Amino acid sequence: MNYDVDVLIVGAGPTGLALAAQLSGFGVSFRIIDRRQTPSLQSRALAVQPRTLEALRPFGISDAMTRSGSPAHQLHLHLPGSETVPVGLFDTGIDDSAYQQLLFLPQADTERILSSYLASQGVRVERGAELLDLERLDPADPYAGMEARVQRQDRGIDRIRARYVVGADGVDSTVRRRAGMDFRGSGYTDTFVLADLEIDGAEPAAVHTYPTDEGFMVLFPLGHPASWRMISLKKRGDRRETTLETLQETADRFSGGALTLRDPQWMSSFKLSHQMAESFQWGSVFLAGDAAHVHSPVGGQGMNTGIQDALNLGWKLALGARGLASEELIDSYAAERRPVARSIVDFTDRLFKLATSRNALKKLPRTKLLPALAPAAAASERLRGRAFRTLSQLGINYRSSTLSESGANRLPALLSAGPRPGDRLPDAVVMYEDRERRLQDLVAAPAFHVLLTGPGWPEDTPQQLHSALSALGGLLSVQRLVVGSPLLFGGPGIIQDTSGLAFERLGLSVRRPEVIVIRPDGYIGYRSSGTNINGAVGYLERLTGAGERSSLQTV
Repeated sequence: MNYDVDVLIVGAGPTGLALAAQLSGFGVSFRIIDRRQTPSLQSRALAVQPRTLEALRPFGISDAMTRSGSPAHQLHLHLPGSETVPVGLFDTGIDDSAYQQLLFLPQADTERILSSYLASQGVRVERGAELLDLERLDPADPYAGMEARVQRQDRGIDRIRARYVVGADGVDSTVRRRAGMDFRGSGYTDTFVLADLEIDGAEPAAVHTYPTDEGFMVLFPLGHPASWRMISLKKRGDRRETTLETLQETADRFSGGALTLRDPQWMSSFKLSHQMAESFQWGSVFLAGDAAHVHSPVGGQGMNTGIQDALNLGWKLALGARGLASEELIDSYAAERRPVARSIVDFTDRLFKLATSRNALKKLPRTKLLPALAPAAAASERLRGRAFRTLSQLGINYRSSTLSESGANRLPALLSAGPRPGDRLPDAVVMYEDRERRLQDLVAAPAFHVLLTGPGWPEDTPQQLHSALSALGGLLSVQRLVVGSPLLFGGPGIIQDTSGLAFERLGLSVRRPEVIVIRPDGYIGYRSSGTNINGAVGYLERLTGAGERSSLQTV
């Protein structure tokens, strides 16, 4: 097939922009289009989780986000009866990340920062370009690519022949409809109000939540365009327009008159739904972000899940475009991400119903159990640690994926220490080339990374790996990870774990060699004990074989 572009991305929200950032790093050709003439200035998504910051760090985006955002280290739980329970946020359970905070950043700023990065790479978002239709290039082969018909506001209709098409175009996805992919679920009956404004009476730099018989109200520290983001339930049957006066009535209802609202920058009312596509892939067409799944904003998971979708998919399509992806690798996107989305949709639905139900029985956990148990739960590091591991998305894994493999000589998972294949690579401060670095930064380049750990490795092992996997070229990096002294220079390709934390978090022994293969998205793909590299070579050959589908062949 002759393609105009390897990947056509439809939708320039956070999901589409993150996908473009990763594809840019791999050097494959792509175009990103959006029907909006200008970026949206109204942003419902707000929370940026630690795993998202980790995932965007290779592009230098995370530092810009943390500079622009407002971190929150405390949650104030305002219980009925005027008792307030302070809860530390992300202060335990995520020690193996550089980002031990919940960051609040308007979605518009996230999009601006991602767009600025793409502009620095010479990538332009094509705005005012609306997808009209999709047609398979070969009706008999669903993997042969697509022709997209695109209406341009500045000139007629474009026809774009793409090896892959990714729908990142939101809940009303044209890509999903044109591909005939079902989107199932239902809406919630309640109406919500959302506003960015100033609030007197709320302690700054903390999240405030007010659970009552009538539902909940939450205040998030925003910074700009106003100091606070307010979200709450409207009274059932209240069809009035959202104004400062109605917002103040809502705040009085939940806070008992303790807050004064002023200077709103933006106000809106909306309804929510929980829906998910029956499939995330249709031949060479893929769905990501809200085009694939939507759910309650409880827990701040939505935008983060979409960005994780993009970064799981991008490297696989990049390898496919270069003829280095097996059929199994391409198909693994839907197999890995759909279960994650399903669990998040279910998780947020349960939390949402606990927070909003007016049913006398179903609201008991909120109105009776929460006040009774909150102080003890807030004091428990173990409970908070488990909760933060989930909310931060650091605990997401692909252990059941066909891309996750252990060597035959590795102990069973129950007897092995450290992360398993399919788990995210934990982070730690290490020494490299005589200066402190973070382990995740050293394996962040767009490539597969092989870590040779422990003693006994022949000096020519990196050369053996590169020779055996020569087809990967610059898509393979091999480094040694050793426990070393900060007083000694480690030498080329040597990562020194001077504190011992990297070895501890990886479950490694200074007496036992291991080989760890890290995927381009920062997850461990293969792990084995001993100095035999045949298993690692076989694993990478299986993932990056030429493949049988025509869409995986080089042009």
